[in-house]
Amino acid sequence: MMDFRRLLLGAAALIVTAGVGAAQAQTAILRKVAPGSSIEISVNNGPAESTKSDTGGDVVVPIKTLFTGTGKLETDSLVLVALCENNVIKVLLLERGHSVPPEERGCVRRDMGGWFLVKPVSTLVVDVGGPTPTLLLRQGSFSLAPPRTWTPPTGLVVFAGGTLNTTSSFKDVACGTVTDCSSGGAELGFTAGASYWILPFVAAEGAYFRPKEFTASGSGEGFRFDSTLDAHIFTAVGKIGIPAGRTRPYGHIGGTYHRATLSTSQTMTNQTEAPTQTYSLETEGWAWTFGGGLEVWLTSGFGIYGELNRTSAKGSAAETNVEGILDDRLTTVVVGARIKIGG
Repeated sequence: MMDFRRLLLGAAALIVTAGVGAAQAQTAILRKVAPGSSIEISVNNGPAESTKSDTGGDVVVPIKTLFTGTGKLETDSLVLVALCENNVIKVLLLERGHSVPPEERGCVRRDMGGWFLVKPVSTLVVDVGGPTPTLLLRQGSFSLAPPRTWTPPTGLVVFAGGTLNTTSSFKDVACGTVTDCSSGGAELGFTAGASYWILPFVAAEGAYFRPKEFTASGSGEGFRFDSTLDAHIFTAVGKIGIPAGRTRPYGHIGGTYHRATLSTSQTMTNQTEAPTQTYSLETEGWAWTFGGGLEVWLTSGFGIYGELNRTSAKGSAAETNVEGILDDRLTTVVVGARIKIGG
């Protein structure tokens, strides 16, 4: 840890990204090399490994001699970098016990900050593009490829997910004054739809929402009954999001259209003729919905999301000459996936 603190103090101007990459074991990478530069890397004052870069940029130089024939798994080493005339760059690695050679004429040499723990898998990344050279030591490979980054997309996004749904008043309506009455409680369901992000923070969305039937059953003196609420819900909302890296928290508000059937099957337990009667009421209507959530994009085209929504299912009888209304509130938790469509 002490070596890395020294390294960071000496490398304040170096901005590099470490990751899984193509550099070979025991390698030096010189970054921001000027075109036509010659590079020499020597170990323990031995013969230099040399190469020339005609195009400049990033240059990878394998180091083959530091551990050859020694049997060692690691060693302490000084790292010296000299910038010389005629675009010559020299990197010197010196283990303990080896003398530091005098600085050559026409060269300006820098000590990279003390002793570094070097292993056979180490990669030394030397940046020579600034006023003074800087060093990053990585125990492993180093990628020269730019990091993969992506942000929440704009344009067309389709989605689907599973839902967990509760109602605020279905049990009260179904049970009425019957005390021996129970409801199935929260029910599963699914949703699917599409959103179009006009900008990274503004979208329009349409969705279909299908909860499983809500049920309630009860009994009293001389009767028993079973009630169900079967609903189809469509929503159209406007969305406001806040892109933050791969994530986008958002809120939405809009309208909802429902079509539902409320059915009750009642059996008179003290009658023998036609003991069971079934009543049903079909309703439809527009109301409101609002909610919010968070989407996380695992790639540029695939993400996952979670939502919490509050939806009104309010409407009157769908058939003429039939009286009745539905006025309920649904609370919905959604977990699902999103897919970006197109480029």
